[in-house]
Amino acid sequence: MSEEQNDQYFIHSDVFLSTEDKTNDGKSFKNSIQFFILLNEKHEDINIDDDGDPDLYRPERIDLTLVHRNETNISECGYQLWNGALLLCDYILTNQFRFLNKTILELGAGIGLCSLIASRYVLKIICTDYDNDLLEVIKQNIEINDAICKKECIEIQKFDWKQFNSNEIDNHIEIILVADVIYDDDLTDALFNVFTKLFQDKLNLHSIYITIEKRINFYRDTLSIQCPAYEYFLEKLNQFKIDFPLLIIEEINTDLKSIKQCTTIYKRTKELVKTKKKILSFFVFFFLFKFFYLF
Repeated sequence: MSEEQNDQYFIHSDVFLSTEDKTNDGKSFKNSIQFFILLNEKHEDINIDDDGDPDLYRPERIDLTLVHRNETNISECGYQLWNGALLLCDYILTNQFRFLNKTILELGAGIGLCSLIASRYVLKIICTDYDNDLLEVIKQNIEINDAICKKECIEIQKFDWKQFNSNEIDNHIEIILVADVIYDDDLTDALFNVFTKLFQDKLNLHSIYITIEKRINFYRDTLSIQCPAYEYFLEKLNQFKIDFPLLIIEEINTDLKSIKQCTTIYKRTKELVKTKKKILSFFVFFFLFKFFYLF
């Protein structure tokens, strides 16, 4: 499907947050989102304070305000907030130690939520996207949430997967984060080209975390159920494994016992029903993959 055809379709995320607080451009909204960093089971012992009362644990609350859009055409889907980004944020908050003092690259950052959350723990995070206007939205979200994130740790950078020079990226990156970018085969090709080049050139790079919503479409013409974007992703993933035989690919369990749900604005269920204007209903499955490299 061409870009012009894509722009005939309007989509909205399941994370549909209604508000009347519109921004100056008349298209975007500001919404408040809360994350709760939950108690880890290994710290569940209740302490007694000096007065003899239980010193009860209260989850840390992170209050964010995000500029985003509720509905866009397909080519501007990065302006929306998607479930995969929230799942990746939950993973970061559940596994803070994996990201502590690391240098991280986020590809296709959209409105920048994952970078905002990760900035609380990392040494540096490079937050990238290709759309100049979207990079301005990321800047807005960083400024609005400067009391929550460590904005001095966030570097915003334009990065076009189809035309890039790996020398533009910090040589010290150790981890790549990617959320909600598997929907177009050409972009999937470009993404794996980026992975290949960065694994070849960045000696410290050892892990990639990617979250995917597997969209299963029902086609009336053929009366069949297909998930072509996800299936193509798996083809590219298999070839990537052949190209890098020391690469370990792990599909991480996304149930609530494995990754605590730190925000209530999305439902982490196995199947979700979504609708699009002019597009049929489809089901969504959550997947979180980790690639890590054995040196």
